[in-house]
Amino acid sequence: MPTCALLIIGWLFSTGDIKPATKAKDFTVSSLSGEKISLAQLRGKVVLLNFWATWCAPCREELPQLSALQEKLRARGLVVLAVSVDDERENIANFLQENGIKLPAWWDRDQRVSRLYNPQTMPASFVIDRNGVLRFVHNGYSASELKRLVAEINQLLGPRAPLDVGEKNKS
Repeated sequence: MPTCALLIIGWLFSTGDIKPATKAKDFTVSSLSGEKISLAQLRGKVVLLNFWATWCAPCREELPQLSALQEKLRARGLVVLAVSVDDERENIANFLQENGIKLPAWWDRDQRVSRLYNPQTMPASFVIDRNGVLRFVHNGYSASELKRLVAEINQLLGPRAPLDVGEKNKS
């Protein structure tokens, strides 16, 4: 049975046991090139863990915006882990290249990470604070949902760095 069918069946019968204000479950995920990263390695950063697939129309709409968000907020401590649940590696690489998406290509080939987080829809986003605590869960995609997601991330990132003293006196 294809992975996407298994995910859909899992979503229909899942309990949604991932709750905000709980310690995020640690995981390790691999890139298409074989690089590995764990959630524990990202402690001190705000992490947006996003599950997506090339066959998911809302995911295809959201992912370029998450890529732009990563570029804009990286310096303040945001890491976007866009984890694909696709069955075929080539689909992921082709989609990212065709759409000019600069996010690293993380692949949940065996569905271990998605089973840990049990996303209720595609796409699904989990916002994890600098201390490894899950703060917000977003199911699905819409412009208003993205706006709320960005506000939550900005809240977790904290205030922007103050101006340099030299900059204040330049008028």
